[in-house]
Amino acid sequence: MKRLNVRTTLATLGLLAAFLGEASWALAGTSGNIRGILTDAKTGAPIAGASIEIKSGSQQIMTTTDAHGRYVAFALQPDNYTLTAEKPGYDTRSVSGYPVSADQTQIYDLQLDPASSS
Repeated sequence: MKRLNVRTTLATLGLLAAFLGEASWALAGTSGNIRGILTDAKTGAPIAGASIEIKSGSQQIMTTTDAHGRYVAFALQPDNYTLTAEKPGYDTRSVSGYPVSADQTQIYDLQLDPASSS
């Protein structure tokens, strides 16, 4: 009888391990990401410290570019987004129709034109 219990226990543990190993499908991502680099349209230099608004009908995220002009937004709902970049000394730029899909990171690089001096 003891032998049967050991086999049953091992079989149960084996099945449990198999189910837990396959549980990752149930945890598949339902959100996506956007990343990119913001640069000066005339010089190609990265623009640090710029505000990036990432907005759709379902959500709005604000982020800031790092010292290398890079930005990233995580956990975005699948949708079409409008990206708006602003930085003092540059013209604000807004672009629409950027799709985000679940389990994907979209790369959207942006450029800003220096503000015209009037």
